[in-house]
Formats: sequence, C-alpha cells, structure tokens
Amino acid sequence: MKEARITKPLTFADCVGDELPLGWETVYDQQIGVYYMDHINQLTQIEDPREQWRREQERMLKEYLVVAQEALNAKKEIYQIKQQRFELAQEEYQQLHKMCEDDSRSYASSFSGFSTNTKYDPYQIKAEIASRRDRLSRLKRELAQMKQELQYKEKGVETLQE
Repeated sequence: MKEARITKPLTFADCVGDELPLGWETVYDQQIGVYYMDHINQLTQIEDPREQWRREQERMLKEYLVVAQEALNAKKEIYQIKQQRFELAQEEYQQLHKMCEDDSRSYASSFSGFSTNTKYDPYQIKAEIASRRDRLSRLKRELAQMKQELQYKEKGVETLQE
C-alpha cells in the first residue's frame, strides 16, 4: 500500500513517479482530452509538463557532459605535460648525479699527484642535486595526486554517460 504525502512537492525535481508539483493539475475535457493547468502562472497546456521537465534535464545533462569531457581532456593534457616535466627533471637529476660522481673521481685523482682543475664546485653540485631530488619528490606527489583526480573524474563522467 502506497503512503500518501501530507504535502505536495514544490518542484518537478521533488516529484516521485507521476506526481505533479504544487499548483499543477491534470484536467480531462471530453473534446480536448487530458490537459494540464498551472494555477500559479495561470497557464494551460496539452503537453505533459513532466515530459518537458525530463527533456530539459536530459538536455542539461548532455551539456554538462560536454563541458565535463572537455575539462577532463584539458586535465589529461596538463597531466601529460607534468609527466614530461617529471621525466626531464629525472634526466637532469641523473646527469648532475653522474657529474658529481665523475668530479669526485677527479678530485680523488688529484691526491695521487696529478693536478686537475675541476670545472664545478662539488659542494654546489651536491646542493643542486639535493634541490633536484626535492623537486622530483614534489613532482612525483603532484603526478600521483593528479592521476587520482583524473581517475575519479573519468569515473564520474562515465557514470553520467550511462
């Protein structure tokens, strides 16, 4: 047994099943058939206002999906750029690390009687390596966070498309 509501829904969004919101009424005329009265705006119409509302909701959803898909694609592009930056930062870090290793070998060889003039200050290189390592960690965290956001947004768009 269906329970009757004590109050009428205020909008079409609040309606359940075939309910009409407050102010609307279904009327039957022998010549016209079924028509609908909007007592609040003092209008009558033959088309079922619930169908109009459903079409409007579908139209709005489709518009939203287009915008959401565009935003998702833009976010994917940003993710790819960040991924490329991360890979470039990794290469720079590895080059600096190698330079530091090469420099420490040449520094050690200077104690074996050879006089070498190093191009780079090893302490500066080590500081740069530490800075690059921090940048890599930050970029890696940003990528992981962005990847998770992308997955959630993709899932949301897919759900709405169904």
